[in-house]
Amino acid sequence: MVQRIKRRTTEWWGDSGKESNRPNILSMIKNNTLDTRLAAMLWLLFDRGSSVIFASEEKSSGKTSMLSALIDFIPPNYQKSYVYGPKFESPEQEEGLTKTYLLIPGISDTHEANLWKSDVAKMLKWSNDGGPFGTTMYAGSPEHVIRVFSTSPLKVPNKALSKIGVIVIVDAISTGGRSVSRRVRELALVVPEKSGKPKLITLVGWEPDLDQYNFMDSQLAISNLSKHLNLDIDKLESEINRLRRRLEAWIAIGTSTTSEVRKAVNQYYINQ
Repeated sequence: MVQRIKRRTTEWWGDSGKESNRPNILSMIKNNTLDTRLAAMLWLLFDRGSSVIFASEEKSSGKTSMLSALIDFIPPNYQKSYVYGPKFESPEQEEGLTKTYLLIPGISDTHEANLWKSDVAKMLKWSNDGGPFGTTMYAGSPEHVIRVFSTSPLKVPNKALSKIGVIVIVDAISTGGRSVSRRVRELALVVPEKSGKPKLITLVGWEPDLDQYNFMDSQLAISNLSKHLNLDIDKLESEINRLRRRLEAWIAIGTSTTSEVRKAVNQYYINQ
C-alpha cells in the first residue's frame, strides 16, 4: 500500500507507480556512484527495515535521487507512507502489513515539504514504535548529522537520536566545466549508548587514493550491524553477497530503466 500525507510538491521523488527518467540503483552502479557490494548493503538495510538518512553539504549531490531509487527495494509487505511537511502527521497503519516506512523529502527549513523543529522530534517519536523512515538532509559527515539533530532548533533527546539507524554521506565531485560526478563517501551506523549521544561506527568508506571502497570487517562493525538488522551474525555476509549477485545478474542481462528495475525487484519478492 502507498499512502501520501499532505502532498504539497510535484517532484518525481518516491513516485512508486509511474515510469520516470530518474536514476535507479543499477544506473548509479554503472556511473560509479557506488559499487555492487555497497548497493547490496543498502538494499539489505531497506529490506530489514532500517531507518536511513542520505546527507550531503551540496545541493546537487543526488541524495534525493538515491533515496528515491532505494524506495523501489522496500519489501511489498511494508506500507510506504510519503509524509510531507511542514507539520508531521502520524500515518495510519494498514492491517496485514508488517510495518510502515515513513518517506520524508528532507529534514531542513528550506522547503515547506520538509520537516523541521518540533516536528522532527514528533516524527522520531512515532518512528520509535511505528516503523523506520528514509529522508535527506544537508550535512557533510555523520557527526554533522548528529550535531544538527541534537542542537537548536531541533534539540532531539539522545534516546531518540539512536533511532536514526544509518547515515549515508553523498558527495558531488566536479569533473571539469559543468560536469559533476556523484559518489557515496561514507556509510555509518548509529549505535545507541546507555547514556549520552549515540556512537557512530563507519561501515563503509571511500578511499580516493586507492579508488575503491573500504568495507570495515572488524568484529565491532559486524556485530553491531547484525544486531541492528536483527540478523544472525553468521548470515550477514552471505545475505550481502546474495543480494550483490542478484544486482550483478540484472546488470548482466541488460536491466537498465527505472521501470525494468522496479519490475525485477517486484518479481524477486514474489519469488521469495
